[in-house]
Amino acid sequence: MGFTVVFIVIGVGVVLGRRGTLGKDAQRSLGLFVYYVATPALLFDRVTKAEVSQIFSLNLVVIAMSALVVGFAFFCVMKFFMKRSAAVSIIGMLAASYANAGNLGIPLAAYILDDFTVVVPVILFQVAFYAPVTMTMMDLLTNKQSTNLLRNLVVTPLTNTMVLAAIAGIAISLSPFSVPVVIEQPISMLANASVPLALVVFGLSLSHSRILEKGQVARRDVFMAVAFKNFIHPLVAAAMAWSLGMEGSALLAATILGALPTAQNVYTYALRFRTAEVMARDTGVVSTLISFPVLVAISLILGGAG
Repeated sequence: MGFTVVFIVIGVGVVLGRRGTLGKDAQRSLGLFVYYVATPALLFDRVTKAEVSQIFSLNLVVIAMSALVVGFAFFCVMKFFMKRSAAVSIIGMLAASYANAGNLGIPLAAYILDDFTVVVPVILFQVAFYAPVTMTMMDLLTNKQSTNLLRNLVVTPLTNTMVLAAIAGIAISLSPFSVPVVIEQPISMLANASVPLALVVFGLSLSHSRILEKGQVARRDVFMAVAFKNFIHPLVAAAMAWSLGMEGSALLAATILGALPTAQNVYTYALRFRTAEVMARDTGVVSTLISFPVLVAISLILGGAG
């Protein structure tokens, strides 16, 4: 039922996109609203109602370690076996391990795992650590005169509304205070818009995507990145979770989070440095399409076992 709900709402977005009902700029406008307003509101709303121990748990360890192991492995594959540049290899590293925790992870966690809080560690790790560190590396490789170390490692994460919302929510959870009703209710209303709008926006993006065009992208790079993201990453996450004693719903959640497709943020990072843009975009689309049957299989195998 969880996957059916997700597919139907995505389908609405695809139909709206193909018919042009919402206009040509709808995907960008709605996407910005989801990213800067609705999803941070959802994060704040849920984190303030969750136990802090649910966020800073073994799940965070598995998320961080599995992403770093898989990402570094693919970096080595691209750099030393496929003979790509270091900058291209870093974008490939992100494409193979940086999960779509916001636009896709939140809806899946809400409807399939029935536990939104499992996504919070992914967002915190990626936005507050993984992205700043890799962007600093890209700065070093592409702009040797200015590394922007302070901006990438400190300023950038603290200007991200998702990180700010999560930090604020955790601070309130640790304090004896509660959110006033006059603030809680509008935040809750905005939060309720996050999941359906994120899925509609994703459907809009699928309605006019042209991927793997001959002569525009090295298809081998895309297929390799997709293999690492859709198959190797969940296997590594599952192995790490199992070795740490996680089982049942915890093991299922860790594996599903590892199987999430490549985030759209990777394409944004590629555009910023004008490096491997087409590969980042195509990996995001292909890994997303493949992720659905993979996620269903994981849910059936581990969900039944749990």
